[in-house]
This record gives sequence, structure tokens and C-alpha cells, in this order.
Amino acid sequence: MNVYLIASESYKIIDEKVKLLIKDKLNVIYYDLRLNKLIDVINEANYYSLFGDEKYIVVKATNLFKSNKDEVINEQEIKALEEYFKNPNPLCTIIFTSLQMPDKRKKVYKKILELGKVDITVTLNKKEMVYSCIDILRKKGFDLSYETANYIVENSFVNYDIMLNEIDKITMLLKPNKIETEDINKIVSTSVNSNIFGFMSAIINKDIKKASIESKYFEVLKIEPSMVIVLLAKEFEILYLLQSEISVNNIQRLFRKEDWQMNNYVSYKNKYTLNDIKKIIVKLNDYDYKLKTGLIDRSVIINLLIIDLCEN
Repeated sequence: MNVYLIASESYKIIDEKVKLLIKDKLNVIYYDLRLNKLIDVINEANYYSLFGDEKYIVVKATNLFKSNKDEVINEQEIKALEEYFKNPNPLCTIIFTSLQMPDKRKKVYKKILELGKVDITVTLNKKEMVYSCIDILRKKGFDLSYETANYIVENSFVNYDIMLNEIDKITMLLKPNKIETEDINKIVSTSVNSNIFGFMSAIINKDIKKASIESKYFEVLKIEPSMVIVLLAKEFEILYLLQSEISVNNIQRLFRKEDWQMNNYVSYKNKYTLNDIKKIIVKLNDYDYKLKTGLIDRSVIINLLIIDLCEN
């Protein structure tokens, strides 16, 4: 049967493997089970084109393969999928993708393993990622030490996708040769806190569009919403301290901020009263509580926060 499961914690690995399967096919349909129902996927798979066209359905389905305690897919829909497996459309290929390692005890996983193909890429640990970095760059004509590769990996937050992005930058900006840590230092990504600062800048300026764009980077970095909320609260804490007339130098030392960042904080502080900042910090604590207690789904909480802070 034409059904696949591709599982990896890397967006790029999943994307590359999906492209290998669909190649240059034109009739490709995409679904995301965070936004669409599984039954919609099944109905599409069952639909036969009048012209007998072959089609591919690519489904982001991490939640379909989670353990039962995290189950968010309707049981009747899962049974409908199992029924489809008994009599599949021979002109349709379904490619399920998961950004988490699937629960191998689930019936839907076992069915795909029995009837189709499962392709799981195990997450690399830091040491393996360093050697992968060395191998990729050496194939492109670069010579580097373990220490330099380790620096690239650490500045990629030990994230495979970010590491590949940094390697792309290195190959574009540097000529094939021996490269040192000093060379890499000029072009690697900024820290998570710098991204949070850009996100906060957009929120302070009530720029919903920019804040939304900045927030998409969190997903690539695999930064949990709880971390975003906590770091954002710290940024507003800095504004609170500035409004309370605490010394700029003392705040800079305490939070380890760059001069340019402190200059921006100083320019921002007059956009809010002390009472406004208190309300925002309380609001962020409320979002943190609702996230941890499951009152708001983690997939939408940052978008809700953006709208709340930018429009009010």
C-alpha cells in the first residue's frame, strides 16, 4: 500500500525525504492535523479523479502518533483510517510526517509498519552533530577542527536544522579553505535572547505582523512557548526596573545586555507607564499558568499572546 510515515525532530530532514517521494509530481495536497480533521484526509484519499490522476497527500501528523495520554485525534477518525487501510485508493499515496518519535505501541503505527513504510531518523546527540558538521563542511572543501565544529553546533543551540542553516551561510560567505573559530564568529546566528528581544521590540511597537514573523523562528529553533513567555516576562522586568529609576549600568550588569540593547530599552520605557508594565507581567504569568494547566493549547498560545499584547 502507498502509505509512509516519516519521523524526525528535524524539519529539514522531513522536507528532504518528502521531496524524494513526491519528486516532480504536480498533484500534491497538504494537510496539518493541528488545523484539519483526519476525516478530511481520509475523504480526500478516497476521492478518485475523473482522469485517473495519481496524487500525493502529505500530512503533518505528529499528534496522531503520540502516546494515548496526549491523544487529541478522535477515536472514530482513527477507526475510519484503519478501514481505509483495508481498501486503499491505489492512485493515492499518503505521507504522514511527525516531528516526534512515534509511539510504536499505537495501532495506526503498527498498521503503517505492516502495510507501508516507516522511516525514522533518530535525533543526533551533540557529539554526533559535531562530527556531522565536520563531515558536511569537509565534503564542501572546508577544513576545520573539532573545536570549531563544536562552536558552530553550540551557536546553533544543538539544533540540526539551525546547524544546516549556519553551514549554508559559511559556504556562501567563506571560500573553501581552513576555517577557524574566529572566522565562524563573524557569521553565526545570534542568541535566543536576541531573537526574544526582536520579538519583544515588535510587541512594544504593537507590530502584529513583525511579531508573528519573529515568532515563527521559535518553532524552527524548537523553543517551547513556556520559555518564550518566561524570557518575555524578563524583558518587561527590565522595563519595570528602568521605570523605577534603577541605574542603567546596574541593570545591564544584572541581565548581561549589550549597549545597543540597553539603548533600546531606554527608548522603550516611556511607551508604558509603571502600572502598564505591572499589568503585562501579571498577564504573562496568567498565560504561563494557562499553558501549564492545559487551559490554552501550546500550538496557539503565542499567537493569542501577540494579539492580546499588541491590540490592547
